[in-house]
Amino acid sequence: RRRRRRRRRRRTTTTTTKPPSRCRRGDTAADAVITALGEAGLETVRIDLREPGDIADALGRHRDTVDRVVVCGGDGTMNAALPAVLDGSLPMGVIPLGTANDFARSIGIPMDITAACRVAAADRVRRIDVGTINDRYFLNVAHIGLAVEVARRSDARSKQRLGSLAYPAAAWSAFRTRRTFVAHIRGEDGAWRRLRAIQVSVGNGRFYGGGIPVAEDAAIDDARLDLYALPAGKWHALVAMIPALRRGRMRSHREILTLSGAAFEIRTHRPKTVSVDGEEAFRTPVRLGVLPAALPVLAPAA
Repeated sequence: RRRRRRRRRRRTTTTTTKPPSRCRRGDTAADAVITALGEAGLETVRIDLREPGDIADALGRHRDTVDRVVVCGGDGTMNAALPAVLDGSLPMGVIPLGTANDFARSIGIPMDITAACRVAAADRVRRIDVGTINDRYFLNVAHIGLAVEVARRSDARSKQRLGSLAYPAAAWSAFRTRRTFVAHIRGEDGAWRRLRAIQVSVGNGRFYGGGIPVAEDAAIDDARLDLYALPAGKWHALVAMIPALRRGRMRSHREILTLSGAAFEIRTHRPKTVSVDGEEAFRTPVRLGVLPAALPVLAPAA
């Protein structure tokens, strides 16, 4: 009996969700997650995440009674929970309840809630990289330029109405009114590159924008970041790059600057907004790095 009790206690899990006003599927999805995790053999403690600091306080209270943290939401929610999860040294399960769910895609999590819960309830742990930008962590991607404007135009109302189609619609609208800026980019080799750009993106994960690869060979456990910068140019030249962008084959275009490495620095003539995992977080200049194999996640076999 003692052995059974100990085993059951170790398999207790903590789940976190966005508030209903910020999560497209709200409490209904949270209840479905609790049920699916229970059917998979986990005992749960539910935590509704109202502020980013709530997860740290919750983990502090339950640190000795749980063996994993299951985070429910989109990329922004995963990012908000990341500092506390890293500090708690517990493996993280991922239930994709956002719109694009690119971080979940990067680690192969199923989009179906029940299937994702089965992965979170299993004991297959994969260690993945964590990106750093100035004094903050990130999981998936940081953007400057066009992609920031796309995120602004993909507001909660359009996501609720259009779902994953909100991003292509916002991308077309942002592209038509695109603005250029001068970027100075220093790579791992210490050399500076200067170009007039409409977008600079740096990925730790593999996907962004609802399934677009940041690079053809990008992976979230390769101990490197992948950068590409879209040059300013006439609209028809940029449109011709779209097929390569959709497949992550930016290196096939000489006009697109592509770099790979463990550290980058980006400066602009005028401060530009930087979005991190879908949330506006900084203004340039920024320094980016990577922490290899820093985060244990519950994931399917690679």
